Amino acid sequence: MLAPGKLPPLPALRTFEAAARLGSYTRAAEELHVTHSAVSHQVRALEEQLGFALFTRQGRAVVLTPAGEELAAVANSALRQMAEAIGDLRRRSDTRRLSISVMPSFAGRWLAPRIAAFIDANPDCEVNILSSTERVDFAREAVDVAIRWGPGGYSGVRVEHLMDDVLFPVVGPAFSGRMPKKPADLAKLPLLRSDLEYWTPWFRKAGINLPEPSAGLMLSDSGLLVRAAIKGQGVALARRSLVSLALRRGRLLRPFAGDLEVAYHSPSPTTTPDSDPTLPRWRYWIVLPQRRQDSPLLQRFLDWVREEAARDWREPLDQRAEPLE
Repeated sequence: MLAPGKLPPLPALRTFEAAARLGSYTRAAEELHVTHSAVSHQVRALEEQLGFALFTRQGRAVVLTPAGEELAAVANSALRQMAEAIGDLRRRSDTRRLSISVMPSFAGRWLAPRIAAFIDANPDCEVNILSSTERVDFAREAVDVAIRWGPGGYSGVRVEHLMDDVLFPVVGPAFSGRMPKKPADLAKLPLLRSDLEYWTPWFRKAGINLPEPSAGLMLSDSGLLVRAAIKGQGVALARRSLVSLALRRGRLLRPFAGDLEVAYHSPSPTTTPDSDPTLPRWRYWIVLPQRRQDSPLLQRFLDWVREEAARDWREPLDQRAEPLE
């Protein structure tokens, strides 16, 4: 192992990296929990030790010099690698703890109702489910694995396809008195909506010419949409993954057998795969750190969640659904 050579003090480099990344002494001070003058002093001392300027002043803003840009890139990369390595070592030393980052809807409607089986099979472990829609930064967060719903294409991580999804209408038993008998009946019923999951493509697949709903209950979270349907507040166009257990337990009913085989997110209800072939297909993905050895507990979880996802797709749903006419 070679010596790293003479380096400036690590606190000064850490302060400089934060100021460079955030573009502000004030924001760097907030992140590091120090004063603005402390950041200014550390940067000035680092410049004196290095013998060249790292920032220039432009009014009240600070701007990196060309030399500062080079050092900032190197410092950011080195500090991130150190943080990721230390986090990896900490997680590997705690072989009984597993942290999983998932979206709120998936956590509540798919993972949480099933995770007891995994815990029963691993009684000595601690499983921490973190609910978030943000992309995980494995170098900064104590997360072992993430499950995300999206188009994929994530960089700097290991990605594995977990499962696809489809959309179809569901209603709660409390709504059974107004159960639609054919798709055209939906025109007379309250239709529940969620962000970017439009009814129009399903209408077209069902062969009916209804406009995209513009009134009624709109929910930002797909899990809340399912809950509203269970309570009988209307007909929901829901993802199979989020309603499969509710259908099997009789908490939801499926009036029609037709579904949207692939769930797309598009900027407009009139934009469909037929009109825009480049529209990405959204799937569930397992996301893992790029440079990390999976612990035995993590490997057991990955094996379990793969099998659980496959089983969910194999098992039939409510058989009372009527075929589309």
